[in-house]
Formats: sequence, C-alpha cells, structure tokens
Amino acid sequence: MPQDRSLLTLIRVHWLSWTLMVIAHATYGGFLHARSAGPTAWLLSIGIAIGGAGAITLFWPQIRRVILLGFQSDIGYFVMALSLASLAVVAVTQFQLFAYFAMLVAVSLLARVDNLILGIQDTAAFLWLSGLALLGLALSWLPRVLASSG
Repeated sequence: MPQDRSLLTLIRVHWLSWTLMVIAHATYGGFLHARSAGPTAWLLSIGIAIGGAGAITLFWPQIRRVILLGFQSDIGYFVMALSLASLAVVAVTQFQLFAYFAMLVAVSLLARVDNLILGIQDTAAFLWLSGLALLGLALSWLPRVLASSG
C-alpha cells in the first residue's frame, strides 16, 4: 500500500516540529525586540537562520567530512578542545543568548529529522527550514505592528 503523502497528511504528522521551529524563532525575535536590537543584529540573525538551514541540509556532507577529519589528528583534537572551551565561556558569560541559540539548533535539527523521514530532498528541505525560520522571525514583529496601528 503506498504511503499517503498529501499535504494534509504531512501537516497532521509533522506539525509539531515545524510549529516548534516557528515558535522558537519568534521567541528569539522577541528577545531581539526586548534588547532593542538594531538592523545589523536582525540581518545577522536572518543570515544565521539561513546559514543554519544550509549547514544541516545543503552543506552537511562537507561539514561532516571536516568534523570527521578533525578527529583524525592531534591538531584537530586541539582545535575542537579550544572550540568547546570557547563555547563554554560564551555559555557562562552570555547565558540567555546561548540558550536561545541552543534552542534554535535543537528545533532545527528536529525539523530536519522530520524532513529526512519524509524523504524531502536537500534543496527543498533547505527552502522549507529557511522559510519556517524566517516566518518565525517575521511573526515576532506582529505585536509591534499591532501596537503601532492601534
């Protein structure tokens, strides 16, 4: 029996990861609003959202190869240890920002796993994940727009 791949079935089965991704990016957008972030921070956030989607879809084979090569030499271990130490410093000094990025990575990976289960090709998955991330960032502007129009 062929698997039902209609849009309604896809939404019914995978709605949770996609909704979590939109909500997580909207929450991060709210964090940017609370900090009165300027246009540079918003452009950087958009770039990170698109870059993250690209990293786990289109560029994953190259990233995986670099990571695996890093574990094959002493220099690779040294660089990874320094990277983890730096990440630990960022986690301690900028905990809230680190927590938001950890949340964004987690929901992006969850949505990517759902896309892999569905058998979505890398290019379509990149467009889908980028679209969800940008939708979440755009939705964070909704309270501001509604408050200014009222």
